[in-house]
Amino acid sequence: MLQTKLNISRKMTVSVPGDKSISHRTVLFCALSEGTSEIHGFLEGEDPKHTLSAFAALGLQYEQKAPGSYRIQSPGKKNLRSPKSELDFGNAGTGIRLSAGLLSGLPGIQAVLTGDASLQKRPMARIIDPIRAMGGQIRSVHGNGQAPLEVKGSQLQAYTYKSPIASAQIKSALVFASLASDISLEYEEPELSRDHTENMISFLGGKIEYRSPLRFRIEGPYKFSSAAYQVPRDLSSASFFLVLALCAKGEPTLIPNVGLNPSRIGVLTVLKRMNGKIEIQNQRKECGEIVGDLLVYPSHLQKIEIEEALIPSIIDEIPILTIAGLFSEGGFSIRHAKELRAKESDRIHAMVKNLQTLGITVEEYEDGYAFGEVSQIKTGSIDTFMDHRIAMSFSILAKLADVNLSIDDVSWVDTSFPGFFQILKEF
Repeated sequence: MLQTKLNISRKMTVSVPGDKSISHRTVLFCALSEGTSEIHGFLEGEDPKHTLSAFAALGLQYEQKAPGSYRIQSPGKKNLRSPKSELDFGNAGTGIRLSAGLLSGLPGIQAVLTGDASLQKRPMARIIDPIRAMGGQIRSVHGNGQAPLEVKGSQLQAYTYKSPIASAQIKSALVFASLASDISLEYEEPELSRDHTENMISFLGGKIEYRSPLRFRIEGPYKFSSAAYQVPRDLSSASFFLVLALCAKGEPTLIPNVGLNPSRIGVLTVLKRMNGKIEIQNQRKECGEIVGDLLVYPSHLQKIEIEEALIPSIIDEIPILTIAGLFSEGGFSIRHAKELRAKESDRIHAMVKNLQTLGITVEEYEDGYAFGEVSQIKTGSIDTFMDHRIAMSFSILAKLADVNLSIDDVSWVDTSFPGFFQILKEF
């Protein structure tokens, strides 16, 4: 297997940014709640800031009190206004999909939601179709099932939906549409996707009736009060340094205050099964989310078979888990992950192409890829496909293997992890 060249000479502490998924959602819940709210630990990345700016155009007022801390003044959902220009969500798929749901349920609101070139390639029919079934007026401007999206807010109807895929973005888009229109929603999914939206409803005093672990019902009217939100640090961001610390030699690494939502900890499950030694310390609950400190020890990793049920909870971490596979006895394989093709890039194609560039024999499938044990890699040029996780994953590889990888564009990293390269430089 590939041997690491990185030796950590002292115990390191890595502070990763706030959780991106929760940061987006705090903005939307502030918009629904009339009055003054506070957000602490907000991710100062381009994606959540685009969502914040979009809602400022809809009537929210915000003031930054300190890095990651904001005071938000909302007129309440019934007093939001149509924006004077298009709402630009940049590269934020979560931001545009959840916001499209919320705005669809607000009668009188008219808006066009758009984003950068990467965002405009991603599928939006998965939210357009069920929102229309609720009575929403939403369409793809170019008729191709992609952004820009035109939304004309309307009073939606109670809805029951059984999603064909486990997707927190589909689920949350429909939940926010229901919250905006004060209607009931019964939702079922095939596997548990991240449930930050449901947790936040409970934190704010709302009621969710669970018919089973994968099926729930909410019912209006919904009246949320302004609140103070504490955003935990992002486990997805932490995963890059989890892999670095496990594959390195030397001393352990501490990653404090990380969100440990059960629907998100698949990456910990996989790495532990790969023989990674990770200790959870100081576990507690904040704003409806489980939080803890992770102590990560250098470990001898081994290949495992990743079962289908785990895929929804690791979908964002598969690129960096692939890098762990390069340093694992037996190699790496991933299947049942066709959803990877609909992320910021076609991540199956992106990972396979870049691994092949490094001289690795990879077998590509429609729903994943596989390679055997790797003993060496070549230097080469990495194509990020405008995808921040591809850029970060191969940056971790370059550090661990001490090879010169020419990465075409790392500017995308700021969408989710500002300061990533400064932390990496400290190892």
